[in-house]
Amino acid sequence: MGIRVGRTLQRVGRAAWAAVAVMLDLVRDLLAAAPDNDRDDRQLQDTDLIGEYNHRTGRLDAGNDPYGWYDED
Repeated sequence: MGIRVGRTLQRVGRAAWAAVAVMLDLVRDLLAAAPDNDRDDRQLQDTDLIGEYNHRTGRLDAGNDPYGWYDED
């Protein structure tokens, strides 16, 4: 009788670990699919900045971004 209880507890424990693994996988997938709220959806024509168009950032700026590239005049 004791062996049966031990095997039953083992099966319940394995099922619980599997359920936890599935839940963590689901949470990971949901977080990965979350929308990116850090985007700036400004259009170039809607901007109120003046300056050079920075192709790296897609914005107008002062033209002093060392990693950006600008059109030649």
